[in-house]
Amino acid sequence: MTTYDAQVAVIGLGANGAQALYQLAKRGISVIGIEQHWSPNERSGHAGEHRVLHPLPFSPEGSPDHEILKDIMPAWKQFQQETNSNLVIESGVMLFGHKDDDEFQVIAQNARNRDGDDRNVLDAKTMRERYPLFRTDDSGMGVFDELGGAVRSELAVYTAVHGAKKLGAEVHTDTKVHGWAIESDRVRVFTRDREFTVEKLVISPGAYIAEMLPHLPIRARHLVMAWFTPEPEYMDAYSDPKQLPAFHGFIPHRRGEMIYGAGSLDKPYVKIGADFNWRLTDEIHQTDFHVVPEDLDGIRMMARERFVGLDDAPLRSVKLMDGWTVDYEALVGHYGPSGRVVLSTGFSGYGFTVAPVMGGIVADLIEKEETSYNIAHLDPNRFTEPNDSLAEWWQVTGGWNRSWSKL
Repeated sequence: MTTYDAQVAVIGLGANGAQALYQLAKRGISVIGIEQHWSPNERSGHAGEHRVLHPLPFSPEGSPDHEILKDIMPAWKQFQQETNSNLVIESGVMLFGHKDDDEFQVIAQNARNRDGDDRNVLDAKTMRERYPLFRTDDSGMGVFDELGGAVRSELAVYTAVHGAKKLGAEVHTDTKVHGWAIESDRVRVFTRDREFTVEKLVISPGAYIAEMLPHLPIRARHLVMAWFTPEPEYMDAYSDPKQLPAFHGFIPHRRGEMIYGAGSLDKPYVKIGADFNWRLTDEIHQTDFHVVPEDLDGIRMMARERFVGLDDAPLRSVKLMDGWTVDYEALVGHYGPSGRVVLSTGFSGYGFTVAPVMGGIVADLIEKEETSYNIAHLDPNRFTEPNDSLAEWWQVTGGWNRSWSKL
C-alpha cells in the first residue's frame, strides 16, 4: 500500500500557484507547496508592488473568458475578506487606445454592454477634460473600467501562502524540483534533498515552465517596470487615484505593444510597465534580472509621450520574467493521460487578474476532475498528444542523471 506525504503537491508558489495552494487547503485537501526561491520573491512575475486588475474583457462578446472575468473582482474581494487582508485597490482602470483600432472598439462595446450605456466610453475631448494627466491626441479615446483596479501583488502571494499554511498546508521554499515521475498509483516529486510522494500534482511555475517542460510552446519573456517622479506642481494630482486610476494603454500601429501601471503605494511616484522589447529566453540566467539602460528606453519614452508632468528619469526599476504561450492563452487543465497532473501556467501577462478564480478551477480539477467554467480554450493538450503509458517521465533541468521525455 502506497504511503503519501500529501494528496497534492503544487510546484511554484507565485500568483497562481499560491492561489491553488490556498484553495486546495481551504477545501481540506492535504497539500504540499514547493517553491525554488521564496514566496513571494523579487524575481518572479509577481514582484513590483502591484498589478492591474481589469475585469472588462478584451475579447468579443461570447468568448469563454467573459465568464471567468465576470467573477474575478468578487473572487479577489472574497479572498481579501477570508484572509483579513488589504489587497485590492478599487481605483478603476483607465484603458486608453485609438478610435481607429478595431480591437479597442471591441473593448468599448464590451463596456457599453456591461454598463448598459456609454458613460465610460470617452472621446479624446472628454479624456482630456476628465483625465488631464494622460496625454490624449485627437485620434485617442478611453474606456474606464469602473469595476477594475489593482492588487498588491507581492502581499497577495504572501497572504495566499500564509493562509494555506494556517489551513494545514506544508510549504517548502528554497527547494528546486529536479523532476517527477507519474506512476499508476502515485506521483513522485524529486528535489535536491528529498522525494515527495503524492496522489496528484499541480504545475504552476510561471516563466520557469520553459525550463521544466521545454517542449511546450511557452517562452520566458523579460518584464521591465520602472517608477517615475512627478514634477513638483503635479505631485498632488498624481497622488489622487481619481485623477490617476490604474491604467492600461495600447500603442497605435505597433501590435502587441502596451503600457500599464498605477500610482505607487509610495506616493506620489508612478509605476509604469511596458511591453516593447519582446526578448525571449529558453534558459533563465542571473544576468536576465539586471536592468540596463536600454531596457528602460521604451518606458521612458512613454513617460514623456503619454503623461503630463512626469519626469522621465526612473527613480527605480525592476526586471522580471513571465511566461507567454504562442497563442497568448494560458495552459490550464489536466495534462497527459494519467489524470494526475494539472497545469496552471503560461498566462501571458494576465495571471494576476484571474489568479483567485484559477485557483478555484485548479482545486475543482483536483477534487472533482472537472469545473463548471468553460476552459476548453485553455486545454494544455492542444499543443501535444501525450504518450499513454502509465509511467511518464518529463525531462526537466536540474541534475537527474537520466531523465526521460515521452511527450
